[in-house]
Amino acid sequence: MGSQGMSSSTSPLVVKKSQVVMVQPSKPTPEVSLSLSTLDNDPYIETLAKTIYVYAPSSKETQDPASLLREALSHALVYYYPLAGKLHRRSDDNRLELKCAPGEGVPFVKAAAECTLSSLNYLEDMDADLNQLVPTYEAVPVASGGYSVLALQVTVFACGGITLATALSHSLCDGFGASQFFKAFTEFAAGKTHPSIIPVWDRHCLTSNNLNINDQTEEEQAPKLVDFAEACSSAATSPYTPTNDMVCEILNVTSQDITQLKDKVTEDVTTLEILAAHVWRARCKALKLSPDGTTLFGMAVGIRRTVDPPLREGYYGNAFVKANVAMKAGELSSSPLSPVVKLIKEAKREALKKRYVSEQLKETEKSLKMKVACQGGKGAFMLLTDWRQLGLLDEVDFGYGGSVNIIPVVPKFLSDICVFLPRKQGGVRVLVTLPKTAMDDLKKHMNP
Repeated sequence: MGSQGMSSSTSPLVVKKSQVVMVQPSKPTPEVSLSLSTLDNDPYIETLAKTIYVYAPSSKETQDPASLLREALSHALVYYYPLAGKLHRRSDDNRLELKCAPGEGVPFVKAAAECTLSSLNYLEDMDADLNQLVPTYEAVPVASGGYSVLALQVTVFACGGITLATALSHSLCDGFGASQFFKAFTEFAAGKTHPSIIPVWDRHCLTSNNLNINDQTEEEQAPKLVDFAEACSSAATSPYTPTNDMVCEILNVTSQDITQLKDKVTEDVTTLEILAAHVWRARCKALKLSPDGTTLFGMAVGIRRTVDPPLREGYYGNAFVKANVAMKAGELSSSPLSPVVKLIKEAKREALKKRYVSEQLKETEKSLKMKVACQGGKGAFMLLTDWRQLGLLDEVDFGYGGSVNIIPVVPKFLSDICVFLPRKQGGVRVLVTLPKTAMDDLKKHMNP
C-alpha cells in the first residue's frame, strides 16, 4: 500500500494568478429567489467543496485553455444559472435562499505555473500547497446579498497541461450534482451546443412535506438514529490532538489488498463496506483513542433512486442521508472486521427506510432552529464520502482527453473527513487527514 503526501512546502510549484473576472451566462437568465430543500439546508454541509482536475498536455492543437473554458462556463451557466447566484441564510428562519439576478456571474481565475505537471507526477504524489491551484475563498467576492456559490481557476503549466479547480457550494450540489454540472461544463468545452442531461431544480421534492420512500412499510419502532449530542459528550480523545501539525495523504489500496480484507470475513461484503470498516478501525488505533470514549463512523447514503415521487433526471441538489454507527474506541480497536462490517451494513439498510429519512429531515429542521455551525472534530469521528461512482475520471475530450487525476482539497481542520477516490489501476485511493505523529501508524495498521 503506497501513499501520496500532500503536506510539505518544499515543492517547486509556484502559481501566479491573474485578476478575478466574473463570467456571466451567455444568454439572459431569470431574476428569481430560489428556496432549497431540507437536505440542502443542513448547516453541517454549508461549505465550499474544492476539487482539482488534472489534464495532461494535449496532443492536439488547442486554443488558449483558459479562454476555451471561460467561454464553456458562460454557455453552461445558461442551464445552471443558479450557480451564478448569491447564497445567504435568512435571519428570520435561518433557511438558505439563493438570489439570481441579471449581471451576476461566477468568479474565474486564470493562473500559470512555470514547472511541468510531469515534474509533479501529475499531482499523484503531491507535496505542494494545493491551495495555490484552487480559487481561494477570499477571491470570491462577497456582496451584501450573499456569497458566490461557485468559483473556478484554470492553471496552465509550462508543459501545456492544465489543472481545472472548482470551489462549489455543497449546499447547492452533492457529489452527483457536482459531477453532472462538471460534465455539462466540459461538454460545452468540447464543442457541444447543449448538455446531454438538462438540469432541473425541483428542490421542493426533498422537504418534509413531500418525501416518501418507494415500497417501504412503516414500522412501529423508532428508526436507529445515532444521538450526535450524546456521541459528542462522550467522544473519545487522542493524545495527538489538538495540534497544528496535521498532514493530508492519499493512501493507495490495491485490488489485492481488498481481496485479502474480504477473505477475513465470511459474509458477502462490498468493497465500500469492508474498506470503510478497515479504515475506521485503523484510524482508531493510529490515534490511540481513549478506550472508554465513543468513536463514530458516518457515511453518505444516496436516496436518488428510492424517493417517491422519484427525482427527475437532471436533479443536482443534495440527495443523501447519513448512516451512522457508534462504538467504544476500545471495542473497535480490538474487534475483528466482521462485526464492524455488519454494523455498517445494517446502518446502510436503515438509512433507506422511510422513517429513517423522515427522522433525518426532522433532525435537520431542528438544527436550523438551533443555528448550529459546522466545526471540525478531533479525530474521534470518521465521516466517509465515496467518489468512486461519480464518473469524474471518465473521458470527456475537449482537447485534453480525460482527466488523469482528481483531488479533493479538504481543509486540514476537517480531519474527520475521509474520501474514497477512483484508482485507474484498480483498487481505491483513500484520502485521510491526521496528526503527523499518527500518520505513520495509520499506514502500518492499514496493511491487510
